[in-house]
Amino acid sequence: MNPIYQERARAISINELGRLHQRQDLASLAIYQGWSFERFKSELIKEIIPPERRPLTEVGLSKKEIELYSISRALYQISSDPVGLKAGLEREASDAVAKALNSAATQRGFFVPYEVQGRDLTVATAGAGGYLVATEHPEGSFIQALYKRMIIRSLGATILSGLRGNATMPRQSGAGVGYWLSTESTSITQADQTFGELGLTPKTVGAFTKISRQLLLQSSPSIETVLLSDLGSVLRVAIETAALSGSGASGQPLGIIGTSGIGGVTGTSLAWDDILEFQSDLLAANALINAGTCGYVTTTAVAALLSNRQGFGSTDRMWKGNLLDGTLADFQAKSTEQIPAGNMIFGDWSQLVIGEWGVLEIASDPFSGNNFREAKISVRAFYTVDVGVRNKLSFSLATGIT
Repeated sequence: MNPIYQERARAISINELGRLHQRQDLASLAIYQGWSFERFKSELIKEIIPPERRPLTEVGLSKKEIELYSISRALYQISSDPVGLKAGLEREASDAVAKALNSAATQRGFFVPYEVQGRDLTVATAGAGGYLVATEHPEGSFIQALYKRMIIRSLGATILSGLRGNATMPRQSGAGVGYWLSTESTSITQADQTFGELGLTPKTVGAFTKISRQLLLQSSPSIETVLLSDLGSVLRVAIETAALSGSGASGQPLGIIGTSGIGGVTGTSLAWDDILEFQSDLLAANALINAGTCGYVTTTAVAALLSNRQGFGSTDRMWKGNLLDGTLADFQAKSTEQIPAGNMIFGDWSQLVIGEWGVLEIASDPFSGNNFREAKISVRAFYTVDVGVRNKLSFSLATGIT
């Protein structure tokens, strides 16, 4: 691409994302100082997610330490040493997470700090890892697998990290009523508040693979990309999918779509009035708590449909901006393939609660099956979470959008 066009695209992308989050000042700084779009997103997340809402398992690694952290080195150590991780960055980081959680990793396992997570495999078989072995690859040339887009945290979901036992959050489900007294002797009608609670219980999602010892030694580009993207990303995608549409059965959390009592909008021939109805559902129920964390989530296909559909005026369009991060009726709108086809959710995403028991935990068993003879290492990853909707009326759903 022509460098002039590249620079223009960079500036437009940064400026648009800054506008969506009301941080044009940071966008202007990023454009002036030549930040990449990815760096701007990283800095923006730090700005819009305050420290008190960051995970307990973010242990304060520096940028250099994050770069030096090697998940493959940790795996090689625990596969060859029965004691586990030796002294070093990975051991110190795992210990820091364990201290924050007041919990120990499983035998031959280790915790991966939160800030590191944002990065059958064999040498002989190209599709199973052989393409990674060191014939030299240009920097940045590794082609990752494709994953569904993750958006829940950026929308403002409430993250409860470091949980131990089952968690409950008291909530008031009904308010008292004020009455005017016609005379001094008029009796006040009794109207009691009602209360309930949101319960969160640990639910575990896991992934399993096998890696050859030789691959850990020879990998170039680093096996880090495969391990963290494949093991870590697939688990986080599974969690976000469950948050949106989890069934509540077979070990899954119950997601927003399956939660009884949320609002509803007719999706057939979805028009401008229907887009506004999403918002009026929440406002009428006094359930739009935080305007800054409100937004629409739908599929890319629906986003494309609405970007071509008339909005308020004859030349206006409903979905404004790009199909990933746009706006609908002046609220942020995001697309992802994690939501079922034809669905759209509008809500105050701060009312979605994700509870975390621990963090991404990786463990190795070098001797399972025929691995000892084959020089392979079995690797498993676990993440234990639950999802709950703090206020059901803070979300509204449309299905079958046409």
